[in-house]
Amino acid sequence: MFLYAVVKFIAYSLWCLLGLRLLAPAHTGLVSSVKYGSLRWLLGLGFGLLAAIALGSISRESVAILYWSVYAPLRVVEWAIMAFLLRRLSSPLIVPGHSPRIWLWVAGGILVSFASDFASPEGMAGRFCVGRCLC
Repeated sequence: MFLYAVVKFIAYSLWCLLGLRLLAPAHTGLVSSVKYGSLRWLLGLGFGLLAAIALGSISRESVAILYWSVYAPLRVVEWAIMAFLLRRLSSPLIVPGHSPRIWLWVAGGILVSFASDFASPEGMAGRFCVGRCLC
């Protein structure tokens, strides 16, 4: 589980570094990317815990459907929050969301989240990570 948490943190920090370069170039830097990567990791932990509590016990038959139907929308919300925060760094008076570049970054973040699930104990065993994922 420790490896999974570290992989998520590194993946999120690197993706936030790209997000800073795209959305708030004046604030790009390693410290900022780690700060926003940490924030994204904590968002995932919080949403992941809420999802685990809400889902409760899960049957093997419904794992794949639950994985995609629960985690995809959660990750859209999480990465949209991050885009909003990053975009406000450079233009606090502009409402983020009107640029296709922002939504491409959000979509990429969702892919990063799903790809990094392969580092979970379930992912390494070839199973879906439901109920214990760091979103």
